[in-house]
Amino acid sequence: MTSGLYHIALLCLFSLASTFIPSFRDIIQDPTLSIVPAEKVSLFKSDKKSEYPSPNNQTPALEPFVGSFDLIASQAFPNGTTRADTMSFYFGREKTAIIIHAKGSQPDMRMVFHPSAASITALFEMKGRKGGYVLPMNDKYWPGMKHANGKVKIIANAQPGYTGETRTIEGYSCEKVLAESSDYKAEMWITKDIPLNMMQILSYQTVGAGKSQDELNQFEQFGVKGLPLQVNLNSKQGKAAVQLNLINFQDSIDDAIFSSEGHELSNVE
Repeated sequence: MTSGLYHIALLCLFSLASTFIPSFRDIIQDPTLSIVPAEKVSLFKSDKKSEYPSPNNQTPALEPFVGSFDLIASQAFPNGTTRADTMSFYFGREKTAIIIHAKGSQPDMRMVFHPSAASITALFEMKGRKGGYVLPMNDKYWPGMKHANGKVKIIANAQPGYTGETRTIEGYSCEKVLAESSDYKAEMWITKDIPLNMMQILSYQTVGAGKSQDELNQFEQFGVKGLPLQVNLNSKQGKAAVQLNLINFQDSIDDAIFSSEGHELSNVE
């Protein structure tokens, strides 16, 4: 890979400060990785067996979720400053994609998860040049992978409180649930009408060798079932209060979201 493309990649694999929005700088900071020239990269064929637990292997009462939505993570700090970050999620029948919406001059990052190719493709565009990396889909580069199909058993440290209070959010009936972890007290509005849970969603934010799973650990402690469309987290340690909102649900997606056409790719092994 040319040094110019490498430096572009360094700039593009940026770090967002929000507690529940990921950093992808870890991807290229692993000293053991090797780079394969772009002409050897294939996104559609692989001899590797994917360890990815496909969401469509679930056997819930509802059909697997196919569609898109946005996750908005807002923080309110004790000094009065606030911050909001947005990620978009696209669940297809064979692939999943996320877009991290950057701020200022930083480029958006799009990541495509392709189980049959055992690959994760990180794509960016900067100053008119399209680039990207293809990562192996395994536990090393995706530490939270096991949570992606939602079948990991969640054992709560404390029993969540299902209040029976309901309201409609984004067209879905939700119940107010109170829960607690070692770091946060949580108020969540949870629907059982969408076959996803927050552990699945947060798993897609753990891409990168050695990437922290702190957010997954928090929600594992909450021990709730179903998908929270709104979450209010109040820190026990004097940290920022966090609000998560899932909005803009759509039941269809454009397959172009999974395309890497026009991008110069390098393979990370």
